[in-house]
Amino acid sequence: MTEPVTTFEPLAHSARDGATEQSYRDHVENVFREASRFARAAAAWSPKWCGSFVAAVERAAAYHDLGKLDELFQEILRHNRKNRHGFNHVEAGAAHLLRLKQFEAAFTVYAHHIGLPSFPKEKAKLANGENLVFRDTDELDGLGQAAWQRTDDLLESYLQQHHQLFAPAAPAANSHFSGLVRRLALSCLVDADHSDTARHYRNEGEVSAPDLRAGERLARLDEYMTGLAVKNPPANGREEQRMKLRQDVYRACREREVKSDERMLACDSPVGTGKTTAVMAHLLRAAAERKLRRLFVVLPFTNIIDQSVAVYRRALRLPDESEAQMGSVVAAHHHRVDFADYESRCLAARWDSPIVVTTAVQFFETLAAHDTASLRKFHQVPGSAIFVDEAHAAVPPALWPQMLRWLRELCEDWGCQLVLASGTLPRFWNRPGFLQEGEQCEIPDLIKPEVRAATMAFEEKRVSICSKARAMSMKRLGDFVQNKPGPRLVIFNTVQSAAVFADYLRETCKRGADVEHISTALTPRDRSRTVTRVRERLTTNEAGWTLVATSCVEAGVDFSFRTAFRESWGLVNLLQIAGRASRSGEYDDAAVWDFRHDADNGLSLHPQAKLSRRILEQLFAECAGKNRQPGPDDCTEALQREIRQDHGEKVSRMEEIAQAEKDADYPQVAKLCRIIDAATRTVVVEPGLIQRLENPDRSQWPGWRELMLGSVQLWVGKERELALPELSGWPGVFRWNLEYDSFLGYMAGVLPLLKAGKVGFEPL
Repeated sequence: MTEPVTTFEPLAHSARDGATEQSYRDHVENVFREASRFARAAAAWSPKWCGSFVAAVERAAAYHDLGKLDELFQEILRHNRKNRHGFNHVEAGAAHLLRLKQFEAAFTVYAHHIGLPSFPKEKAKLANGENLVFRDTDELDGLGQAAWQRTDDLLESYLQQHHQLFAPAAPAANSHFSGLVRRLALSCLVDADHSDTARHYRNEGEVSAPDLRAGERLARLDEYMTGLAVKNPPANGREEQRMKLRQDVYRACREREVKSDERMLACDSPVGTGKTTAVMAHLLRAAAERKLRRLFVVLPFTNIIDQSVAVYRRALRLPDESEAQMGSVVAAHHHRVDFADYESRCLAARWDSPIVVTTAVQFFETLAAHDTASLRKFHQVPGSAIFVDEAHAAVPPALWPQMLRWLRELCEDWGCQLVLASGTLPRFWNRPGFLQEGEQCEIPDLIKPEVRAATMAFEEKRVSICSKARAMSMKRLGDFVQNKPGPRLVIFNTVQSAAVFADYLRETCKRGADVEHISTALTPRDRSRTVTRVRERLTTNEAGWTLVATSCVEAGVDFSFRTAFRESWGLVNLLQIAGRASRSGEYDDAAVWDFRHDADNGLSLHPQAKLSRRILEQLFAECAGKNRQPGPDDCTEALQREIRQDHGEKVSRMEEIAQAEKDADYPQVAKLCRIIDAATRTVVVEPGLIQRLENPDRSQWPGWRELMLGSVQLWVGKERELALPELSGWPGVFRWNLEYDSFLGYMAGVLPLLKAGKVGFEPL
């Protein structure tokens, strides 16, 4: 079966949205050039993969749209018709490359629309004597033949047309890529393909990223740190000691030699010792000496990104840069963020800025991703410094072994430099049961032992770690909290408990102002206002008040209370809260209390905390026997016990992830490596925003950032339980139709339902 070669100029894209047609020649040329550029920029950092990697990406780019030369597809493009036959244009390029035994290039072509496939499912296509790996086995509607049969029949016709426009790509030596390398290859092709298409349809413009200029920014950071010491002189001897320790930590990191055989380092200096700037200093030095491309700062929580970005933009701004330009230098990338300008938005979403501040969810789920949208930006990572701050909270423990394998591969094979930092860093990489048999991973300390010992000694004197092991009723808990010196911080494991207890304290207090409340029940806008008010109150001598919150203030927030209370979970969580008490040693009697409650009067228990609570209780008992309090050095033991005592669930998941990656079952890897498992709904609470969203005039619609600032997130299904209406024209976005206030947030509407027994509600 043969079809005549088309007499029309072959197309890659049809005319639409005011844009003209794009020729096949132009699109393939553009994609080849861009994909080659991306691949060469990444491979420059990988002596191991450079030749085979670039060759695979270039061959994939050359043939990625080969199937579009089919007359069926050309008819679709010329006349803007629907693909009524279900013809898949992707597999022709894959089929050609497989015939040439260019397996990895074929794999990349096959994946460039559907994402990385499951090899076990592809191997199942070997049945019945047919080799249909990377082939479309669906029957073409109305044509009475399978897609692969049409492709095979017409492949030479496609190649004849293609080679009239482009010289044949010579076969290259075939290499077997790892899963990470396949993700990088797909990233190069997808970004090139999407970028050219978007530019053609004027959805994206050309954006140029500024240079890192690491050496200059390091010098600027030095100046910034010196200025801080001058502007904020210590008020007493304890603050003076803390300042000296911060300076020692900064100097230790700043001056740490950048060794070629130390691409991965750990920094577990206690909370409040300046790790954020100290680690940045070391990585800027490493970037300057090794001429790295960019620097990633990975944070566990969205709510601390803006705070960190503000510090970095202020501390790293060079004399020839304006404040506005810093949006492109230090880019914040997190879920549905809307940036001040198009350039910053583009650079952030594609990880093209010299410094990218992003969430652990964004970064680590990209390492595990199989879909094209997530992987588009991944090729920017080789040749980068990576700073995982608050690493203890970055990913669930069961995910760390595989994440560590990918991080190590990036460091060893792709030129990256990594620092894992936390005030409570479990050293999971050298503990039995975490890595598979035969695997080894040594991560040296960034800070010298004597500096770390000094910070730990100060930490032991700074705050007392106490336990109230017996569960308390609401009243007893309220009395217990209010009888301790303030200002006070109380952290609960659930949004519901925090709201219930805050409401209880407000009712029992003489003045409502005695209580503040922060949780995800509040919109980001209201949380920000509350955080500002809390910071202001902490600067006064006011003592008789309490902040009730969830773990959203557990890490990265620079609060300093006299007494803190943490609903029992794990040791890491308790010690993190200790970082929000007497942060600079300003209180002689600062204490942090681990507590439990009876789950009465609306207080709820988090089901995932049970094992960690039990282990924490064991550690308190053992430390008491040794006449000491639990500290950061006990975190590794706590994690080890949690792995051992969880009935094999975490170990099983670790093994399942490792096996799925080994089997190249990429959709399963992505599924198993989800950091946030539960899906959520966006619920708009601000009436003004709701009005604008329902306005038929699109010019009145808010951007995503404004929308998110006035919205909350609920677990999927809760919108039905609460009978929340979906906003017209906004699928998946709902309107809050219960009471909401700036103190309790959406819990102001839920608490009456809880008290009336109308809902069994545990919100996000």
